Amino acid sequence: MSYIKKLIPSKIKQFLSLFLQFVHDFRMYYKHSSVFTKNTYEKIESEITLRYHSIEKGFLHNPIRPRFAKKRVEDLIKLIKQIDLNKYCYNIQIQSALLNMCKYYEFHTEKSIDISDYYLKSDYESYKTLLVYKTNPIKHHSLDSFFQFKNSNFRDFSISRASVRSFTGEKINVDDLHKVIELANQAPSVCNRQPVNVHLIENKILIDTILELQGGLKGYSANLSQLIVLTSDRNFFYSAGERYQLYIDGGIYLMNLLYALHFYGIVACPAHWGMPYQADIKMTDLLNLKNSEQIISLIAIGVPTNEFNTTLSLRKSSNENLFIHN
Repeated sequence: MSYIKKLIPSKIKQFLSLFLQFVHDFRMYYKHSSVFTKNTYEKIESEITLRYHSIEKGFLHNPIRPRFAKKRVEDLIKLIKQIDLNKYCYNIQIQSALLNMCKYYEFHTEKSIDISDYYLKSDYESYKTLLVYKTNPIKHHSLDSFFQFKNSNFRDFSISRASVRSFTGEKINVDDLHKVIELANQAPSVCNRQPVNVHLIENKILIDTILELQGGLKGYSANLSQLIVLTSDRNFFYSAGERYQLYIDGGIYLMNLLYALHFYGIVACPAHWGMPYQADIKMTDLLNLKNSEQIISLIAIGVPTNEFNTTLSLRKSSNENLFIHN
């Protein structure tokens, strides 16, 4: 009986602590995410990034669909007007947006396709004067060129990895995937608890059902025969302070998995899982997951076509996100 008396206050304390942590998280996300307000440069930048990335992916289609991503272009024009271009135009995400907007206009001009109902020449000319990166938002690869640095130094290896969406439909040998996972399992985790599970889906109907639920790989899934569902198990975490550690450990593992796939010559495209809890419940039922498993990401894998394109996806320089506190 004395044991129970000691135990109950501790459980209540943990419950209250967890509740207060979630209340704080709710307040912070409500205040600082771009869901409810777009009143900072960072929030607008994130919205701009979302839109230009859709245009980037549209350039990967063959053939490219005329007037594709019309709504995204309209949104970008409005969003770009909301920022101080004199101050922010050289930030890499803004440059990426300007690059994609310029190439979008030039593609349609070259094809003699009228887009003046939603994208004016004056806007294009304005973006062109601010553009520093005179390049193509799409990178072309052959199999040899894409994997030429997979046994090189880490800098070249890391830079050479990119998300690939062009698959033949041929499956990767499971023995090779065991090698990939053995290497990915070297990822660090809190107290070496290793909470991550890797679920390989090879049923095409199930793959299509999952991708329809997720919605981020539309137009690229016809020849996709293997899909990884990465999960992290809540059973491995024990305090209110660790409520999001499963995502941290899962994210670390995800990057190590992508590197392991690239090292073994397997192309991949991670797809986010920022989904409402109803989608988690559906996935738990579809894959017969443990209720304690949280989906971290989907990763499309497979054998690529002999030649394929990837998005340029310019990266920030350290000048934009390194803050030194002396």
